[in-house]
Amino acid sequence: MSARVGNEWVTRGLTGIAFVGVVMGAVIWSAWSNAMLWALVAALAWSEWFKAPEGVSTRWPKALLWFFPVPALTALVWLGEAEPYDPWPILSFLWMIWANDTGAFVVGKPLGKHKLWPSVSPGKSWEGTVGGVVASALVAGLSLGWEWAWLGGLMGALSTAGDLTQSAWKRRRNMKDSGSLLPGHGGIMDRFDGFLFAAPVYAILWCIFAP
Repeated sequence: MSARVGNEWVTRGLTGIAFVGVVMGAVIWSAWSNAMLWALVAALAWSEWFKAPEGVSTRWPKALLWFFPVPALTALVWLGEAEPYDPWPILSFLWMIWANDTGAFVVGKPLGKHKLWPSVSPGKSWEGTVGGVVASALVAGLSLGWEWAWLGGLMGALSTAGDLTQSAWKRRRNMKDSGSLLPGHGGIMDRFDGFLFAAPVYAILWCIFAP
């Protein structure tokens, strides 16, 4: 491993630790800090959206796409409005999404042979996708109880769908990352793309099935 690659991994690791610490800390602290966190994420994501170069034209007006992250972020604020404040549902959701990313990388890197959607995201494989879904299901089982493992698997699949949506958006604009706010990780949209479909579905299912 070259010194440059080694430094990139160190930067990525330190940024990742700080990122996880800040997000979890804000979620745990209070309902207000949780709401402020997702409001800040929304503001930064929209900033990256509007700074992105124009891509191939679509039938969807840009103003409509501007609201695309709103259901996901609103769902996470809504989950924190219960009295008394309970951060556990949101933390469990975060762990599922992060577990999906980790499982997909750990399994897909050495074993990925069959590409999931090479024209949009060449690095993703079916093997990695399965690894991510299984990891997310395990985290759901451990954090919420094994009767919730199915929810983790679903969140893993929806997280991957959000990731692919973000990748397609960047590819249409010839972008590698949505921004550079997080060294080694890209921008806010890069880090929270898995929430787009997963968060609103999670909130709805939690409302239906949670005790």
